[in-house]
Amino acid sequence: MDLSFLKIFNDKVLLTGNEAIAFGCYKGNASIAVGYPGTPSSEILPFLSKFKGIYVNWSINEKTALEIAIGASIGWKRSLFTTKHVGLNVASDPFMTLSLTGVRGGIVILTADDPNMHSSQNEQDNRCYAKFAKVPLLEPSDSQECYYFSKIAFDISELFDTPVLVRTTTRISHSRSIIYLNNDTYSSIIFPKRQETMESAESGNTKYTKNIEKFVMVPVYARKRHKIAIERLKKLREFSNTSGLNKIEYGNLNYGIITSGVSYQYAKEIMPEASFLKLSFSYPLPDALIKEFCSKVKNIVVIEELEPFIENEISTLGIILKGKDFFPQFGELTPNLVKEGLIKSGFLKEQTQKKFAPDRRTLENFNNKNNNNNNCNCNCNYTDVNKNEDSVINNAIDIPPRLPALCSGCPHTSVFYALKKLRVPVMGDIGCYTLGALPPLNAMDSCISMGLAFGAAQGLYLSKSSDKKVAAVMGDSTFFHSGITSLIDAKYNDAIFTAIILNNSTTAMTGGQEHPGTGKNLNDAVIANKIDIKKIVEGIGITEIYDIDSYNYNYTYNTLKHALNTNTLNVIITNRPCVLYPKKLAPDNQFKIDSAGCIGCDLCISIGCPSIVLSDKITDRNKPVPAIDSSCTGCSICRDICVFGFIHN
Repeated sequence: MDLSFLKIFNDKVLLTGNEAIAFGCYKGNASIAVGYPGTPSSEILPFLSKFKGIYVNWSINEKTALEIAIGASIGWKRSLFTTKHVGLNVASDPFMTLSLTGVRGGIVILTADDPNMHSSQNEQDNRCYAKFAKVPLLEPSDSQECYYFSKIAFDISELFDTPVLVRTTTRISHSRSIIYLNNDTYSSIIFPKRQETMESAESGNTKYTKNIEKFVMVPVYARKRHKIAIERLKKLREFSNTSGLNKIEYGNLNYGIITSGVSYQYAKEIMPEASFLKLSFSYPLPDALIKEFCSKVKNIVVIEELEPFIENEISTLGIILKGKDFFPQFGELTPNLVKEGLIKSGFLKEQTQKKFAPDRRTLENFNNKNNNNNNCNCNCNYTDVNKNEDSVINNAIDIPPRLPALCSGCPHTSVFYALKKLRVPVMGDIGCYTLGALPPLNAMDSCISMGLAFGAAQGLYLSKSSDKKVAAVMGDSTFFHSGITSLIDAKYNDAIFTAIILNNSTTAMTGGQEHPGTGKNLNDAVIANKIDIKKIVEGIGITEIYDIDSYNYNYTYNTLKHALNTNTLNVIITNRPCVLYPKKLAPDNQFKIDSAGCIGCDLCISIGCPSIVLSDKITDRNKPVPAIDSSCTGCSICRDICVFGFIHN
């Protein structure tokens, strides 16, 4: 196979963690790879699709994706399921029972956590799912391990008859590091022999066979399988101790650090002389290794992102260690935060340590420094800040805050501006259009989980707490993901609200991936069956449906006003594509503002378009005159909103 796109040089290749996972799955002989796009996991499947011989595609949602992977496994094929952390919640129903049934072909579940919520509605720690479901957990700490762990995870899955959870975080997913293809670091990894009684593709039997005791989880069989899962944990713990995936690195025996993932990289960089217990196979924990490490090292701390998962698990062994006393339980760890924690724990003396670039959490602390002695006035214990560092920090703080905004020419802008003017409750959803909740639009009242908007609108209608009809907004990809069922439920139960489907023909927020409404699948060369949203709505039995061009603001406003004044369940579908995907929209006619006539009323500013900025010119009323910069896409929404007619092309 031609792997020239990998740019391998002297058996080395530079890849992000996500790309390395894809490469490892290819090397691990995966046959099926499915998922739903979600940052920070979105790049895995597109990269894997470059390898030939693997079925790779996006699914309508995470639950469906895992179900496809399970079916492939029952058919003896190795399968990969990718998701961001909250997506595993959607797939948790089949996932929890898959733990009982076990596998035929190996199943790897890649969950990408998002500490600090860079692009997420929460920062849950999916390591907890491993314990909840009684399945093994692998945590890579760089691209080399992403490559190797995703490859051997299939072997572990089949050896122990279990799905395997591989957990990454944002930094691991998106950071690049070198993969040494002939690396012998893991050559000493010890795998147990496959059990002869276990169903095995290696036995030569790859034809589908029936086994209801394994795959039909009625209570009589599920009870037996639960006992098997509990016994499996004992074998997995032994493997955790003896495989070599978890390793002790002895250094200074006065100071020990137990850690995993990217936390290991930060701790190793800051305090390389310490002793380390590096956990890669982090559930079930290697109890024997932990006891050995604790018996030889005097002072030990646990460094981990988010929940005290490792810390709490170690406590079940009767060993009480501290971690979250020194390191935060929320947000993303940084080298500075790890350094601060090691200082607080007494492991480091600050004056002997190098300084790292200021991060977002320490900037505010630096800003409160004592002007007399250049020392920090907070608890971070930073000292000896030189003038150059000081100026860099102050410059960063002086930058005006800027809220994220919809793109210039975004077709959703007119809908949210109209909803703002109509002053109705708006139940929102997950997508780039969630930005419609922020100033200056302020036109969304809720955003909790994917596909929630229509169900929440029904609930708010039932509460009878609003004098106005409720609007509910979701995107086209979200509608396919999990909005269809809630719209069916609303029709079935005679709920009354206005459902707005923002159809921009892509999954925009995660990078423009395909979905059933685009007419394409992951491989752009293959045309899929395009699903018509309007026909789905008609099939549900809803007859009051409006198609609108959201670049026509006046028509958009009037249609919304009419729909929200009726006492029926109705649906509005917008039909303007995203300005960025599949390729960035080139403007036909850019607009400009007649600065001589403009009175500075701020109507155009209130739509939040990034192309509309304030100029240096001041009106007679001492109001700044707006201007339109070169990023204008020519969408015309601002022209329609300017009641004085001072915007034209």
